[in-house]
Amino acid sequence: MSTSNVQPLYQQIYDDIKSDIESGVYQVDDKIPSETELSEKYNVSRITVRRAIEDLCADSLLTKKQGRGTFVGSKQLKRRLEQSLESRSFTEMCAACGAVPRAEVVDRQIIPARPNEIKFFGLSEGALILYIRRIRYADDLPIVDERVILPYEWASNLYTHPLENVSMFKAVAEILGRKPVKSSSWTINAARATTEQSSRLDISVGAPLIVSESYFVDKEKKPVYIGKDFFVGGRYELSL
Repeated sequence: MSTSNVQPLYQQIYDDIKSDIESGVYQVDDKIPSETELSEKYNVSRITVRRAIEDLCADSLLTKKQGRGTFVGSKQLKRRLEQSLESRSFTEMCAACGAVPRAEVVDRQIIPARPNEIKFFGLSEGALILYIRRIRYADDLPIVDERVILPYEWASNLYTHPLENVSMFKAVAEILGRKPVKSSSWTINAARATTEQSSRLDISVGAPLIVSESYFVDKEKKPVYIGKDFFVGGRYELSL
């Protein structure tokens, strides 16, 4: 490492390992050298190496596996969102970058509809909502904490419908006979992972999340469902 370089030593190590990943020296799922080996290679302390590794993990270039070491992470998911708000399912996003999708259902509830949901779906006061929560994976890497909301009277069958490894777009289309094609309203915000989310998404507590909330409609602009997704920052990219 160059002590005359204006960049901190950990940043130089970060850049060097990132360059090795991008050039193919390290391939996806390759195990990189240990902190001790890297500290000897770069002639720096393990603390300096650890800072570089932590930053690479935060950017999903590397991932730590308990008791096994540190490995090159899977590709980021890249989703191009046009101004028309046309929508693609998570399964379609995975297909676009060559990743294998998977879903784990963690919660299903029947709860009272809130005012915004009553308005969007055109429901009566006191209507019930079906709430579904899943963790979506790409190549076994957790990418998103997915929340789905739709009227229970429309889709009561979804309460027991197998949703472990299927596209929500496809499942909803099968039940309702209507497919979401775009969002009538779409908002993007930032949040930090809760303790519970950190465990499910394999990230640190307080890690950055991209929060995407979409009010999906069909080709005739009729409401289909509301989706609120918490994407892991660094594992998902928005291109506007």
